[in-house]
Amino acid sequence: MKRLLIVLLLIAGWVVFAGMGKTPESEIPKPEIDFSATVIDDQGISTKCRFVSWEGQLFFVGFRGKGSVSIPFEKVKKVVFIGESGSGKRDTQITLRNGDVVAITFDDESRFYGTTTFGTYKITAKNIKEIIFE
Repeated sequence: MKRLLIVLLLIAGWVVFAGMGKTPESEIPKPEIDFSATVIDDQGISTKCRFVSWEGQLFFVGFRGKGSVSIPFEKVKKVVFIGESGSGKRDTQITLRNGDVVAITFDDESRFYGTTTFGTYKITAKNIKEIIFE
């Protein structure tokens, strides 16, 4: 009886922990709202994407000075990555649809996701030159 209980606990533990794996690399977050954008990487390659997201969200999260800010995609016209600010950070200028320009700093490892006509797309902030929203 004791041996059966141990076996059942081991099986139950395996089932719980087996479901805690990483998301496969080919899968990306797919938001409910379809924002479209063109990404230009640091090699000058343009990629048109749909269902784009930043870290799986429909807004950019970054730093402005010591403060944290979030800017929803519906307000964004263009994001230009202007250089490194050190300590694993990237400086950007976000042009809003109303014409205002906001300086934001992102973590180098922040990710931009989307879907293309040929598959899924994922790129880290350190490899992005520009993002243009349609």
